[in-house]
Amino acid sequence: MRPWKRLLYYLLINVIVSACTILVVLTIWERRNLPAVPVLLPAEESQVSSTSAVITGTLTASTPQPIAQATPTNPADDLLKNVEEYQVEFGDTLGLIAEKFDVAIEDLLRVNQINDPNSLSVGMVIYIPIPPEKIPTATATVTNTPAPTGSVGPLPEARVVINSVIGAGDLATERVFLTRTGAGALDLSGWQLRDEDGNIFQFPQLELFEGGAVNVWTTSGAPTVVDLYWGLQSPVWRQGEKVTLIDGDGDERAEYLVP
Repeated sequence: MRPWKRLLYYLLINVIVSACTILVVLTIWERRNLPAVPVLLPAEESQVSSTSAVITGTLTASTPQPIAQATPTNPADDLLKNVEEYQVEFGDTLGLIAEKFDVAIEDLLRVNQINDPNSLSVGMVIYIPIPPEKIPTATATVTNTPAPTGSVGPLPEARVVINSVIGAGDLATERVFLTRTGAGALDLSGWQLRDEDGNIFQFPQLELFEGGAVNVWTTSGAPTVVDLYWGLQSPVWRQGEKVTLIDGDGDERAEYLVP
């Protein structure tokens, strides 16, 4: 064999061996550096899916959503939209008033801001909420009323009535309750309350208007426009005793017999 042919065979063999060596090295390197792919069982696959869903949900909910906030309202504001006034009378309780006007005691307490249901006093004005279904909805019609002709009769005389004596014989609760009738203002300055034993209470400067009322307490206290205090140390009223109201001119204006 000629020398150049022998050299050609050697070169060809070297190329083949080198190529095989490179392929083997690349195959080994690729197998060692590829990440291992775990084979998951069906139960593990569902667990991975659930975990992915949780992670996805957490990432999605990371942006806070605005929360609409309701404006707080006071329940008493709605109840005060339609009310009527009522003056507490002798013997009234909050339960009786609620039954009389067919309203809830809780509504009366809330509208009038009363903490103690037993704190009512005679002559006290409270507000009664009117249920929506009781508000009249009739349409008013306009009529032409002719002007009155002739003279108008006299207005009712302004009077003070001794309505009752409450708690007679008990200094802590004893008081005379007086109410006002007639139009206009009536000045009680200088008027007197008298019993049959010579005890006299003289009114301070006070004006009573139509529908007004005042309590004259036998005991001591801080006077207000509806409560006056005699300042005595013992009760003065007893059963069967006459209470007399005298005006500033010394004329008898009213009397009352304690029951």
